[in-house]
Amino acid sequence: MPFYTRFVTIYLRQYVKFATMKFNTASLLAFAIYLSACGYKEPADFLPTEGSPAEVFAVTHEENQETVKTHLEKNFNRFSPILIKAEQAEKQEFEPSLQFWYGRPESIEGIEKQSPLILVMEVNDTKVGKYSSTLDKRDAVKTINGRGFQLHIYKDVWAKNQTVIRCETKLLTEDFKSLAESLEKEFLENELQQGLPGNLMPNEYCDSISLLIQGKYGFSFAFPPQFRLEFSNPEVAWLWQETSRFYRHVFINIFSDSVLIDNPEKAKANRNYFTGKYVKNTEGTRVVVSESKIFPLTWDNQVKIGKYTVGVLRGWYTEEGTFRRGPFVRYFFHDKSNKRIIAFDGFMHAPDMPKLSFYRTFDLMAASIKFH
Repeated sequence: MPFYTRFVTIYLRQYVKFATMKFNTASLLAFAIYLSACGYKEPADFLPTEGSPAEVFAVTHEENQETVKTHLEKNFNRFSPILIKAEQAEKQEFEPSLQFWYGRPESIEGIEKQSPLILVMEVNDTKVGKYSSTLDKRDAVKTINGRGFQLHIYKDVWAKNQTVIRCETKLLTEDFKSLAESLEKEFLENELQQGLPGNLMPNEYCDSISLLIQGKYGFSFAFPPQFRLEFSNPEVAWLWQETSRFYRHVFINIFSDSVLIDNPEKAKANRNYFTGKYVKNTEGTRVVVSESKIFPLTWDNQVKIGKYTVGVLRGWYTEEGTFRRGPFVRYFFHDKSNKRIIAFDGFMHAPDMPKLSFYRTFDLMAASIKFH
């Protein structure tokens, strides 16, 4: 390195070291305004989220924590009809469509602020420490005025791909149900848009498999590193994760759109055809959609996924001749330009375990699909 280069380098290092001592107040203020005008963000904004799908971190002032918890658990009674809690299905115990966990204002010093979904509850104008003061400095992307409450929605506050809802309410009353419905709608819609949490984002292995799938089928999607490619041929791409306690599969079928899937009976028959052809258990029996009335089968052909309108079949499957069964979801994407249908199917077997986060992961993966 030439002498003059070394001299300039040393000088710059010393200048940076003592810069704050040389700047006067006006200079520092002007510099801060410049950074703000340039859209400067704190480094924390680039942290990945840490959490599980369908989980909401609810934070409030200490004096309101028990009241907020009681009202959320009492009034947030929107349950997923698919996720039966107990393996004894006749008990009809279901998991909620969102799971809350709770914290105090000082939790901002930990990793809790990196949760993908955060609810900041401000009751009777009581602020929530640095959570509230940080949001005071940001603009909400959306505001919802409800009966007795106001919701402000922020994006990527403490981490990338994060949704924060600030709820301002005077009193927590029996009319909390309308607030719960608004929270559910906003959290579920925003979670689909932002995708997998940072700790479940694809790694290099996933990227290599995605390139393989894209090259072979002309579409790609995000999936967690826990999944491995099990099998592929012109009409099937099959990924799965299996442990000693549970297994879950992503079973993608590609077929002609000569017969459109426009009702639940066709959707069920289509699933049974492909699982009957490819999915066999160790006993050699079929894996089919459950016909039990205990396990509901739902169909919606007007689900919006980005620019696509898709059909979605939800229900339970069963392995014939065994007691193994579990929930599934099957998305039907119509790829009109290639005259084909892509059925994106996720199913799992997780006995005596909470299923919500595992099941919701299928929705986030399906929502990430892109056609190339």
